[in-house]
Amino acid sequence: MAHKGVGESKLRFSRKFFPSPPPDTTTSTGPNLTSNPFEELANADSMTESDLNDKFVELVNKHNLIPGLKMTSCEKRPDPVMIDDDRQKPDSAIYLAEDAPADGTPCWANQLIPVEFKTGKGTAIQDPFMDVPGGVQPAIADHRTRNRAQIISYAECLFAVQQRLAVFMLLVIGRRARFIRWDRSGSIVTTIFDYYLHWRFFVDVLWRIAHCSAVLLGLDPTARRLSPNDPLYALMTEFAAPHEGDVDHKERFLSPHEVSNQPFVFKYVRDAFRQSLVENWPRYCVEVPNGEERRRFLICKPHFRAKGLAGRGTRGYVALDCETKRFVWLKDAWRAHYVLVDREGDILQRLKAAKVPRVPNLVCHGDIDDQVTLTPQWWEEKNQNQNQNQNQNPYPTPLPSHYPAADAHAGSSSSASNKRKFTDDEQHTGDVPPPEGLADSQLPFRDDCPLRRHKHYRLVEEEIALPLNEFGSGKQLIQIVRDCVLAHFHAVKDAKLLHRDISAGNILIYPKIVCVKDPNVPHRRRFQIKFTGLLADWEMAKPIDTEQKQRQPERTGTWQYMSVALLSHLKTNVETCDELESFYYVVLHHAVRYLKSNFDELTVANYIDEFFDQYGYVNNQYTCGDKKLGTILNGRLLNSETQLEFACTGVNMVLERILSWFHAYHIVAEYDRPAPAAPTTSSPTSSHTPPPPPPRPPTPPSPTGSVFFTEDEINFEYEEEDEFEDDGATSIDIPVLERKSAPTAQERQLASLVVTHEAMLKFLKDALEWDAVSWANGEKVGDRVPTTWRPDKKTKASAAAGTSNKKLKLDEDVRSEPIFRVPLLPARFPKTPPRPGHRWTPSPTKKTG
Repeated sequence: MAHKGVGESKLRFSRKFFPSPPPDTTTSTGPNLTSNPFEELANADSMTESDLNDKFVELVNKHNLIPGLKMTSCEKRPDPVMIDDDRQKPDSAIYLAEDAPADGTPCWANQLIPVEFKTGKGTAIQDPFMDVPGGVQPAIADHRTRNRAQIISYAECLFAVQQRLAVFMLLVIGRRARFIRWDRSGSIVTTIFDYYLHWRFFVDVLWRIAHCSAVLLGLDPTARRLSPNDPLYALMTEFAAPHEGDVDHKERFLSPHEVSNQPFVFKYVRDAFRQSLVENWPRYCVEVPNGEERRRFLICKPHFRAKGLAGRGTRGYVALDCETKRFVWLKDAWRAHYVLVDREGDILQRLKAAKVPRVPNLVCHGDIDDQVTLTPQWWEEKNQNQNQNQNQNPYPTPLPSHYPAADAHAGSSSSASNKRKFTDDEQHTGDVPPPEGLADSQLPFRDDCPLRRHKHYRLVEEEIALPLNEFGSGKQLIQIVRDCVLAHFHAVKDAKLLHRDISAGNILIYPKIVCVKDPNVPHRRRFQIKFTGLLADWEMAKPIDTEQKQRQPERTGTWQYMSVALLSHLKTNVETCDELESFYYVVLHHAVRYLKSNFDELTVANYIDEFFDQYGYVNNQYTCGDKKLGTILNGRLLNSETQLEFACTGVNMVLERILSWFHAYHIVAEYDRPAPAAPTTSSPTSSHTPPPPPPRPPTPPSPTGSVFFTEDEINFEYEEEDEFEDDGATSIDIPVLERKSAPTAQERQLASLVVTHEAMLKFLKDALEWDAVSWANGEKVGDRVPTTWRPDKKTKASAAAGTSNKKLKLDEDVRSEPIFRVPLLPARFPKTPPRPGHRWTPSPTKKTG
């Protein structure tokens, strides 16, 4: 979705986003130039990229075109890997004059506007975009597409390192240029202009940029950057240091001297906070709504960051509460901004009101002012829906107040203090209430808009949990997942909510101190640290007690763990059985990856890739991958002809037993699915061409990759008219082939076990009470996916065993929509990397597979 956007004229773009200062200020006279400052760039199209970069930067600074700011080349060497692990080197960037780097590094923490240069023979082929009548569209040539991906990655890095509402970028292609504005919905791109011929316009825009406030340049006014001299900066350093009394989180009985009524901190929590204080990564004091008030929290580098530019852009931080001096988990995201979509904090409050266990405890939450993505609105304004009554616009959202009209005040001087300090009006601009009272016939979104609406949102929770891959044994893995199944059960039963995104990243480990019986001394109780499951990330939850229309333009979820029925488009609504199937896949994934089995490491890597990450593509739709589909259809965990066997008997028994339930469920569901209507015979007066068959749900591919049909889907061929005469005197009955045999009583009984939670909860509880022999050899053996393994470097045998398609994450947009308004890009699914641990990743080492 980052490739999607809106084209705009350079004049409207600059007037809206870079307005002139008011006429009563000393800086309102404009640039005082009588000659073209870019005279030396008349032949820019024939210059090398490096020479163009150097000369352009020299002229901008020589003529002081951006007073108070400075353009600096930053292509000599990348920032440290802890800042940017992709080691990117943009050509140049605009900084505050005092922040401009002198060593040729990008210094992502201080960049205001990145500047990218492209030139060479055939300069036009370097342009990632192309102008068309009425706007701009993306170029589709491979080289131009790569250039677009390159500048998207620069914008993504700025969103990651800084607290941003938007990122502006200047793209210089030889003697021409474009301005781009990126937000979490896409981009707004200007038509191309010749800065040499239209130098007065370009110089005026640069001058206005120099006098824009930090908010107008895309920085978040509710996140105050801390200087090393700030007391809050020192407070972060103080609380990151090891403290006496911190508790080790490993499971064990506590000794008497470890038991205290005083608040304590687990060592892994303070370690995580300390690891976030990366040198040269900016520290912030961010605001989070708490009813009518606001609370402040201190953050630095996120411990979790969703990859990609467009989308929710979720970042998770171990934060320090300025008020209580306690560590908390802070989530910063751009939530889906539609009328019927609930905020996660509201859902957590509903869960707590229903006393649902094993879910996070809310501290505070709220939408951040009126910070919304503007790109969808810009698209809707340029693409008026002619069939829609404008008086019944289902989402009439005005431009946010921090983007004033063209004649509004753009900001004061460009000094450092004014760039980083904001007035109360800028910080507290109020909230835009969602529209109410929609008629049943109205959708809560423009269904023709290819861009999703997002609104900035922050949420703070008490628990700082561990990722699921920190489990210690197969038995512990089962116990943690069962805790989350229990939470899901009570959410459905008591709060009438479905989670709708069961995945490994949302099932967490939360160490708790509990009071238990002493195994050695009856009638005495002791305190024990016990790993418990925590079912987190409820932002996609949906009530099940009311009939609701579609709430968003696209269905969302995590591809790897979604049920076969949903991935195969056999159903559209998530049900309890689909969620339970997702829990099963979470257990299977972690067992294969971290427990000892009869698969070697290369086989483990290939199996995980083929089962969880592959996908099919049938009739313009992404469908379930062959490995997962074949497992459900066959009811066996096979890799080619080899049955997956773990060294731990208990893990084998749990996986095999529950798989038999889902196998039976899909047999029953397929049989009970309504059959299509039989084709009708033609009347005596009609032509002999039969009417088209009624539409059917998409059919999933078979495990071999071919299309799988049931017998009643056979297409009958009709004779040509000159070979068959129908005088209308007789009626011919064309038989319809019978469907396959009915499911057995046992299959129906097994299928019923996954319709509700009770059977799985009881079975897992019983399994956890099996003797020690059943759980022997179940210790975690480490990550069995080789660090050197890549999906594009599989063995020939493994590559032939599965489909060649790769689907890493279904996070946002499953449609192959055109970007801008012309469908030029091929249907291609975004390659979002696998989601890492949600709360805390002990090691910065990247995971593969």
